[in-house]
Amino acid sequence: MKYEIMVILNPKQTDKEIEKLLKEVKDTLTENKFTIVDEDIWGMRDLAYLIRGNSRGYYAVLILTGEPAGMAAVHKDLTLTPGLVRYMATKVPDDYVLMRYEGALMMAKTAAKLSSPAEELNKKVRSSHKRSEEPKAKPTAETEEKTAKKTEELDEKLKAIIEDKDIL
Repeated sequence: MKYEIMVILNPKQTDKEIEKLLKEVKDTLTENKFTIVDEDIWGMRDLAYLIRGNSRGYYAVLILTGEPAGMAAVHKDLTLTPGLVRYMATKVPDDYVLMRYEGALMMAKTAAKLSSPAEELNKKVRSSHKRSEEPKAKPTAETEEKTAKKTEELDEKLKAIIEDKDIL
């Protein structure tokens, strides 16, 4: 089986400590009969939210192959590893190829330049939301009367539905 493991290391460590910890993670994987096929070291990145009081983390992505039976031991060992903020292991298809962080970043920048239908819709929604925030004119007696009449009609329909004995 082929797996991808992303690890986030504590950013408060020195570069040598980070290298040592990353080597420990790799050793844990090889001790549990996994072979590291590929790796992508992202370096220091911002986290989406605080994890154990950290707003940043040192990211590394490893692609490995091995038997599923060894994954339980890997989870246990990684959970107990000090200095490891978070990790995530995912089973990937055998033909999976690691997309490098730089490549993904380039694709994201290119995609940001292109306008998608979703972005256009988002712009329309934002502009209509801004319009709805504008102060509204005070309701006139006529509009209040229409609103009261519609409310009465809806109340009557609702009451008829509730009293209908055919509906269980």
